[in-house]
Amino acid sequence: MIKKLFFVLLIPTICFGQSPNYSEDIAPILYGKCLQCHYDGGIAPLTLETYASVVSNGGMIQHVTASGEMPPWPADTLFQNYANENVLSMNEINTILDWITNGVPLGDTSLLPPMPIFGNSSQLGVSDLELQMPIYASSATSNSDDYVCFSIPTGLLQNRRIRAIEVIPGNLQTVHHVLVSVDPFPNTSVVTTADCMGPQGDMLYSYAPGALPLTYPENTNNSFGVVLPANSSVSFAMHYPEGSLGQIDSTKVKFYFYPQTTLIREISYDFLINEGLFGAPFYLPPNQITEITGSFGPTTQDYSFMSVFPHMHLLGKDMVIYAVTPLNDTINLIKINKWDFEWQYSYFFEKFIKIPAGSIIYAKGNYENTVSPSNPIPVTVQSGFNTQDEMFIGGFQYLPYQLGDENISIDNGLISSNFNNAVNTSSSRELLKIINSLGQSTTPKSNIPLFYIYNDGTVEKKIVIE
Repeated sequence: MIKKLFFVLLIPTICFGQSPNYSEDIAPILYGKCLQCHYDGGIAPLTLETYASVVSNGGMIQHVTASGEMPPWPADTLFQNYANENVLSMNEINTILDWITNGVPLGDTSLLPPMPIFGNSSQLGVSDLELQMPIYASSATSNSDDYVCFSIPTGLLQNRRIRAIEVIPGNLQTVHHVLVSVDPFPNTSVVTTADCMGPQGDMLYSYAPGALPLTYPENTNNSFGVVLPANSSVSFAMHYPEGSLGQIDSTKVKFYFYPQTTLIREISYDFLINEGLFGAPFYLPPNQITEITGSFGPTTQDYSFMSVFPHMHLLGKDMVIYAVTPLNDTINLIKINKWDFEWQYSYFFEKFIKIPAGSIIYAKGNYENTVSPSNPIPVTVQSGFNTQDEMFIGGFQYLPYQLGDENISIDNGLISSNFNNAVNTSSSRELLKIINSLGQSTTPKSNIPLFYIYNDGTVEKKIVIE
């Protein structure tokens, strides 16, 4: 046994000097971190699905990965870590550099990983409620984006508890992001609001290309979720990028509910940091960088924080949010070193973060109202809801703390292992496909968690131990 272990430990040393090749080393990185946008029909302007296209864009790939520009993940992962971070490790960045430096070898193509399957089909199967916005043609021009909101009545006659949410973009090349929220002013018909950056009600979910569905955590002792009220309306805050004029879209949002008898620990969503909208407005003078600060607290009890949603508009430059406990300990929550309005996320912590009673949440952000191609003649800008206004927001999903919350993993992946506990399965159901955690079709394998998708909309997470 000792000799065998010693031999295994020597393997990395023997293989370390081998040069990376496309088939075994580069394709897995690109398939997992880049193809969500860079595929034929995706929102990115170029595709990276083939060896030839990757080689022809090798210099660009090296630059944007080394600089951290791509893949887009604005949060500083040295400040705090999150579930499903779409970032490259230093080892992956160096692998790309070594591959290019050594002449972009192809390698053995029989060792290529399965090509991911992308499209506008559901990853979660048949939903309990599906809302779809009306057919809409983007009004974005060659140099301006289109922001529009659709408020859609749910038709629910009673409150329902949400266990998962999924956005299905109607036009993968046009939908840049979707902010899903509960409209504070429900209607019985669809309401369309132009020039709307949203959200104005309780946020439920944010979608950007490559985003996974949101599945609320669930374990043996706890079911987490949120309530979608009866007679409510759901708002889709849509962003269509410049150059998409005339492109047609009709995005869907799918909701998956717990059975009515399920008791959940309800997660609240509030804009705890919310400067300038409901109190005194703030102003950003032209030709200067202005710092805005905000705070919330002290908190009245222990809380468990699930996610953070930072939000600014077009002049935002950077933002940091953290909590300070009564013992003067600092809890990092989010840091955006280079704000980009086009890439907005709800960041889900790897596990619930405990915020002790008496803590104060602090936020600081900078706004750059100086001359730039997008802002050639700066004028004074104030806080507000419109596109030409600014916002300084920190939204949080949280709930009262219970002992052990900080050990519960927040699975924002495809399906939690308990997702189908309440779904009636049929003995006659048929297996449609098997996928891995990256959404790639695969065959049964041992010692690897895989997802089995059936024709009745159910999904099972299995691992065969050998």
